[in-house]
Amino acid sequence: RKFRTNLLGTVLATISISNLVGAMTLPSKIKLYYYDFPFWRAECVRLGFFLGDVPFEDVRDQKSDDLKADGKLTFGAMPVLEVDGKMLSQTQAMAVYAGKLAGIHPKNDPWLEAKVDECLDGCTDVTDTIGKTFRLPAEEKISARKDLIAEGGRLRMHFGGLEKLCMENGDCGYAVGNSITVADLAIWRLAGWLASGNLDGIPSDFVASNFPAISKLIATVDANAKVQEWKAKYPKSYDTKK
Repeated sequence: RKFRTNLLGTVLATISISNLVGAMTLPSKIKLYYYDFPFWRAECVRLGFFLGDVPFEDVRDQKSDDLKADGKLTFGAMPVLEVDGKMLSQTQAMAVYAGKLAGIHPKNDPWLEAKVDECLDGCTDVTDTIGKTFRLPAEEKISARKDLIAEGGRLRMHFGGLEKLCMENGDCGYAVGNSITVADLAIWRLAGWLASGNLDGIPSDFVASNFPAISKLIATVDANAKVQEWKAKYPKSYDTKK
């Protein structure tokens, strides 16, 4: 009898949680603040909402100083989300939030949810590593970046990690699971940044020439109808492959 009572309690708790999830309603107003270019930190959030037809205001002309004066830059940087007057920052938190609202985040699977986080953290590692080179004198910058992409270099190691995650997921064109997530959107735009030709010292074909599983992911995301619709909406951003 005790076992049956405990089992009944577990079932009722599960039903209650399911009802809460099913009853989730979208916020009345979502704003994303970032600059007018498709850097992965913002673009994976924008596209996450767009893929799920979640209405949001894509604010691209707000000065960071004004946002800071209004107390909206919790950690002093963009992108940030404003959701019904409350602020959310940090790429991983915003991307996962967007993915959940859009219905493209793994459901009821803590492992796959953690793998999405892992991919997003991996993208952040890449950004941090490249970011450090921007502080170098011009004459040192190119040499430092060449070292990063050489065998044993830190940037090659980071992308090797993302490649491994794609391979461990079956080399199916997705980084996590068998459908698109914000992890795919993040890796796709991160690779697009490196392929832009705007990073002196890093060949535009670095990813395409060395990481076939990531290249397969890029092709899969590019083929997504909603992604194509988004790119057509912002041709200037994607014609220049920023």
